[in-house]
Amino acid sequence: MLSFRFMKLIALLFLVLLPVVGISQRLSTTFNDDFSRWRFDGGSINTTFSGDYNSWSNNGKKIRTIFHDDWNQWRIGNNVRLKTVFHDDYNSWEITGDGKTVRIRSTFSNDLERWSVSGDTDGSINTVFMKSFDRWNVDVDFSEVSDDMKLAIIFIAIFTAINQ
Repeated sequence: MLSFRFMKLIALLFLVLLPVVGISQRLSTTFNDDFSRWRFDGGSINTTFSGDYNSWSNNGKKIRTIFHDDWNQWRIGNNVRLKTVFHDDYNSWEITGDGKTVRIRSTFSNDLERWSVSGDTDGSINTVFMKSFDRWNVDVDFSEVSDDMKLAIIFIAIFTAINQ
């Protein structure tokens, strides 16, 4: 009898804690097949000008290429920069700023649907459905990084989607 009560207690505890430990946020396009407008964490991320993927905005925060049409280097705000580790190789990125460094790498070479996040934070980003780049699961510990670093991490999935 004690073991049955113990098992019920464990099951109840698991159900209560499941939302806390299994939190994954969703990044998704605002409209299907429109990769210029996104929703994440109650906010929107969109291109500043229609058809111009060199400049983005997130609730007033600017995301832009450092050099026009060079998608290897980006700047978010004044302190955060993200760049490809190797020029024109979009499988590996490094984000620096605010005294932190985060690396984002595709889990498998040239498989841009699954990413691992490491460095001063960790986690993963992956598409919800295979070959569908308009919805992503984001399972990253953002507690250790600034909002600009968080935006840079999210932007990798957006950048991947617009290039598919």
